Amino acid sequence: MEKLTEFADYLIKLPIAFLFSIVSVLGLILFLPEEHAKTLAVNNFRSEYRIFLGPAFLITFAFFAANTFNLVMQEYREREALRKQNETLHNLTPEEKGYLFRYVEEQNNTIYVGLDDGVMAGLCARDITYRAANVGDRLNGYAFNLQPWARKHLEKNPHILDGHSGGQ
Repeated sequence: MEKLTEFADYLIKLPIAFLFSIVSVLGLILFLPEEHAKTLAVNNFRSEYRIFLGPAFLITFAFFAANTFNLVMQEYREREALRKQNETLHNLTPEEKGYLFRYVEEQNNTIYVGLDDGVMAGLCARDITYRAANVGDRLNGYAFNLQPWARKHLEKNPHILDGHSGGQ
């Protein structure tokens, strides 16, 4: 049973393209018409090892299908997460827009605010900004940067920041 589990773990980690190749070759060997199998010289091999080829095809196809499904679902989850993040940017308060205005319109990479700043804490909590360094002081504040996904979306859609106010 342990060897079977190890083999399954190995198949899960194989790239989809490699699994597709294996499934294709096994499928061709199993399902080629007799005349084409003779031309490719796989008819004797197919006859002798059919008992192994069929299960190998089914198992490999199952892993190929599972890996393909996982890849599609991962892509869907990533797109959905990005859509939700972008939606978050469309629902900012004017004060939050003011903070982000300094990043995008004024081309700042970093702005400095205190750790007790509630607006910046809210932006960090929603993963729009992040604290870039743990070193700072009460006079100058701490460095906060804009997340790359947020900068990209805001640069493409600067109208989101219309109606900004203040901004620390």
